[in-house]
Amino acid sequence: MKISAQLLEKYFKGLCTDEEAEMVAAYLEGDSTPEADEYFLQALEDTSDVPVISAPQKEVKSVRRMLPVFSTAAVLLLLLSVLAWLWTSQRRHKSVQVALLTDTIVNNTNTIRLVHMADGSKIWLNTNSSIVYNRQYNGTNRDIWLQGEAYFDVSKQVAPFRVHTASLVTTVLGTSFNISTDNRANGAIQISLVTGKVAVSHMLKGSPFRHILKPGEMIEYIEGIEPGKPHAFNNNAVLGWKNYKLVFDKTTLEDAFAMLENRYNCKITIKDTKLIKKEISGVFNSTQSIKSILETLSYVHRFSYEYGADTNHYIIRRK
Repeated sequence: MKISAQLLEKYFKGLCTDEEAEMVAAYLEGDSTPEADEYFLQALEDTSDVPVISAPQKEVKSVRRMLPVFSTAAVLLLLLSVLAWLWTSQRRHKSVQVALLTDTIVNNTNTIRLVHMADGSKIWLNTNSSIVYNRQYNGTNRDIWLQGEAYFDVSKQVAPFRVHTASLVTTVLGTSFNISTDNRANGAIQISLVTGKVAVSHMLKGSPFRHILKPGEMIEYIEGIEPGKPHAFNNNAVLGWKNYKLVFDKTTLEDAFAMLENRYNCKITIKDTKLIKKEISGVFNSTQSIKSILETLSYVHRFSYEYGADTNHYIIRRK
């Protein structure tokens, strides 16, 4: 099926008829979408001068490990765009007014929090996660700063919807995706696309890579390292947290412990480096205690742990 750039433009602006919208949606779900890919990439080139609002200063939770952990506060900028509106009026402006007033939503409970934004977008905020947005949201911009993990279901609007995670910016329109900043021991930020389509590109001049994410694909970014090609992800493993599940699918122990740290707001240190890359699989209910999870894992994978109540710190040792 072939489709025109004009129809794609109408679709992403939300101007299609029901019949046209169904046709474009069916096209985008196909395996081969060269017209859309070309359209997305051309728009990225046209918006190379689009300004990005600076994130407010925010303390980032540190994780202590035996191996070095890379910070997500990078100098590089990764832009994920689903286009349409990006190359209209925004690209002609060289500056953006940054709101001085912001609102913060923090989920420090043991339950998942559903946030309804003014534009109709919905955000599922995982435990020990937070979002910050300025009070001009749904006006001049739709910028959100995320620390932790969240699932976004974005409504179609003309104003950009951008999620800032450290030095990365995810820009989308009318799509659903998951972003995690704390689930990898190496500090990687993971962006997983569930529906829709986004283009991925460096904003730095001379950057060689540019990708199109399709539903079911994930890209991971580590500070100072060019991302590899998008790859498939386990939907249950990435989105299980929305159903209060911790899903490990050939997950290394260091990554599993990073997930537990984020979920239970604790510190876990692995003393034996031989355990770090050991892979585990299994499903746990995230409402159960971390001690019960560690008991199960320690029995199966032969490690012991000590707990310091004064520091909320678990020490893992090989048996």
